[in-house]
This record gives sequence, C-alpha cells and structure tokens, in this order.
Amino acid sequence: MPDHVTAAARLHGELFREDAEDFFLIARNAFPWQHVADVVVGRPAYDNYLVGLAIRHNVTVVDVTLTVVALHQTDRDGNYAGHANSDRDFNNVRIGPFNYNTGLTTSAQYETRFTMDRKWNRTEVTLVKRGMTQKR
Repeated sequence: MPDHVTAAARLHGELFREDAEDFFLIARNAFPWQHVADVVVGRPAYDNYLVGLAIRHNVTVVDVTLTVVALHQTDRDGNYAGHANSDRDFNNVRIGPFNYNTGLTTSAQYETRFTMDRKWNRTEVTLVKRGMTQKR
C-alpha cells in the first residue's frame, strides 16, 4: 500500500547525494531540448547535465528535496549500477567538457520548504529563492 511505502521511506530512508537526481518535472516548452546531446538515462552524468543545462539557459529550477519524499528502489546491483556498465563513460564522451557542479540539487535557483501558516494553523509548502531566509 502506498501509505506503507511512504512510512517506510520516512523511517528508514536517508538523503543520498546532491549530485544524484532521480526525477524531473518540466513545464511544456520550458526546456531547451534542442541543446541536449544524445545521452543515456541511467548512466552517469545525464542528471547533472540536464539540470546544469537548464540553469545555463535560464530555466527556473526548483529543488524539492526538503518537501518531497522520493523513494529510489534499488535491486541487488545497488545505487551505482550505472557506473559498473561497460558504457559508463558514454554520456561524458557525448556531452564533452561540462561543469557538472552546475547541475547539483543545491545549484537550483529555488527550493521548497515547509512553513507554518499561523492564521490557518497548517503547514504549507513554500517556494523560496535559494539562500533566502523565510519569514512568517
């Protein structure tokens, strides 16, 4: 049941790494797909490449790490399975020189945070510019 999965993720899960991004939500016509090299999903580098490329082309990127439970299910090959493949360098070769640090979750211009709406006595998800302190 989905409720059990969420509870298990909250109880046993842990934040992985800021360079490991497993899902992307992209508004229609908001991403510069014409600039994307042919890369393989599931191999190293594609995730940071997509985020870095979005930021480079002034696409708004929002890090939801603090407010979304994202469960990455892994088989016995583990979290680094893509690094063990014979074609593990495929994306790096196709992309060429690229600063992958520009595509970390922490590189996003915005992030979501939980805030308390005291008027209605409820928790809300708030979008804030990265590096800004939240006042309420």
